[in-house]
Amino acid sequence: MTRLTIRGRLTLWYAAVFAATGAAVLAAMYVLVRREFFTATDAVLASVTAAEGTLVPVPGTILEPSTGPAVALEAATTVARTDALRTIVLETGGVFVALAAVSLALCWLVAGRALRPLRNITDTAAALSHDTMDARIGLRGPRDEVRTLADTFDAMLDRLARAFQGQRLFVANASHELRTPLTIIRTAAEKALARPSRTEDEYRRALQTIAAAAARSDAMLTSLLQLARTQRGAALEPVDLAGAAAGAAASWPADAPPLHRDLAPAPCAADPAQLDLLLRNLLENAARHNVPGGAVWLATGGSWLCVENTGPVVDPADLPSLRRPFQRGGGRTAGSSGAGLGLAIAEAVVAAHGAAWTLVPRAGGGLSVTVTFPAG
Repeated sequence: MTRLTIRGRLTLWYAAVFAATGAAVLAAMYVLVRREFFTATDAVLASVTAAEGTLVPVPGTILEPSTGPAVALEAATTVARTDALRTIVLETGGVFVALAAVSLALCWLVAGRALRPLRNITDTAAALSHDTMDARIGLRGPRDEVRTLADTFDAMLDRLARAFQGQRLFVANASHELRTPLTIIRTAAEKALARPSRTEDEYRRALQTIAAAAARSDAMLTSLLQLARTQRGAALEPVDLAGAAAGAAASWPADAPPLHRDLAPAPCAADPAQLDLLLRNLLENAARHNVPGGAVWLATGGSWLCVENTGPVVDPADLPSLRRPFQRGGGRTAGSSGAGLGLAIAEAVVAAHGAAWTLVPRAGGGLSVTVTFPAG
């Protein structure tokens, strides 16, 4: 069974409402005309009967039929009234049918005009692709339900466009970052195999280069997996940030800058595994991007944690880019240790928890990162 389109259903609904209203109006008019018609004709008959001296019937009495002119007039009047009412019914019925037909056509046009913005939305959605994500509806007019729907659709397209752009950038940067260690591995292997024989030290250096490049690839892939897992959401439970920070700081490397701790109780709601991932990435980032003789500070309190470090001077204009994958100080994507995913993973963990965080350059160099979690 073929279902009607929404335009067809709206047309039928509009026409049904119009028909019901028209029928009610015509029925009321018929009742009023009939009452006035009977009242007027009864008054005329009463006056004629009184003029001829005929006994006027009293309600509740039965009179013998009369054969005078008044009776004949009454019979003729009854026939005339019946014919007149029948004519009124037929004519009003014809008018009703004509109005119903006209209303169907008008309702079809009105429904089409009302649904035109929805057709624009459908056409825009059908025309979208990876290469045409800039298409928008841009509906103008009063802020009614359809305008709200169109604006919501445009806002969704804005978010999708940003997501596609970020995804393309992420894939391009990931490909670049992974290609570098693979190139190093291939170059070292080809160099070691270029001559029939080499010394043990030469092979050892080549293998060490290959091992270092493989370790870099492994670290990159591990960070990518961590980033993907954090984007699936967090299982919140009561956690003390001080205890989690102490656990993350327990594995602080001996050759890293000194770590100063100020851990006050800080109950909050967090995912313990993702919280540990956040702390380790922030601490590793603070140790990696430091200066000789520098230091790192780790503090907790309330429902927040803070990691600060000494380091190169950070331009405030670079802070937004540092939250994106593969971005390092100065907006560079290569040329420094690490994959540039530390703060991107932190951003994903913060988003998964519905938390808030701030990045503030320290006076003299370095960065201060504060993360505030939902209260436990």
